[in-house]
Amino acid sequence: MYPRSSLFICAAALSLLTACDDPPKADDSIFEKTLQTYYDSHPVCVAIPLTFPVDLRSDGDTARKRQLEPLVAAGLIAGTTIQKNEPAASGQGQATDYLRYAPTAAGEKVVRKGADSFLGGTDICFARRKVVKIESFTEPADAAGVKASRVTYDYELKDVEPWATGPDIAGAFPQIAALLAKPGNQATDVLVQTDNGWKHERDVR
Repeated sequence: MYPRSSLFICAAALSLLTACDDPPKADDSIFEKTLQTYYDSHPVCVAIPLTFPVDLRSDGDTARKRQLEPLVAAGLIAGTTIQKNEPAASGQGQATDYLRYAPTAAGEKVVRKGADSFLGGTDICFARRKVVKIESFTEPADAAGVKASRVTYDYELKDVEPWATGPDIAGAFPQIAALLAKPGNQATDVLVQTDNGWKHERDVR
C-alpha cells in the first residue's frame, strides 16, 4: 500500500493536470483578448464590385474611372493604356484604347481580393478595430455541436491609413467617410469555445 501522503500528492497533481486541460471560462478579459486577436489580422475594409486588373474603355466607363482616380492619386493602383481589337461594323478589327488598372506594390497591402469568394470583387482596407469594452455576452450554450456566446462590444478605429481621410476618397467611397466619422462603434460577434480556447466563429468555419 502507498503511504497516505503519497496518495494526497498524486490526487493533487491529477487535479492540477485536469484544471490545465479545462478551457478558459467566459469572461470580459478572455473575450476582449479573443476579439482583438481576430481583428488585429482582419482589417476594416470596404468592398467594390471589381476584380483587378480591370480594363475600362478610355472613352467610356466614366463613373467607374472617377471612383478609381482617388486610389490612383493615393498611389494604391496605377492605370496603363493598352489596346484591344474589337469587331467593327465593317467586319474589320478595330484597335480600341483601354486603361488597365492594377494595384501597385504599395497598394497590394490594402487592395485585396474580396473576402467573400462567392461574391468576388475587391476589398479596400483602411483601418483596424480596437476593442474598447465588452458590454455584454450571453451565457455560453451549445449550438450546432459547439459551445458559443454572442458578445456585444464597443470598438474604435485605429491605424487609419493617411490616404483614407482625404476629401477625394470620401467622395468616391462614402462608406469609408461614414465609418471614420463615428466617434465610437458597437458590434456583436459570435465566439466559439474550442480545444485551443475561444475563437471568432469565422476562424472555426
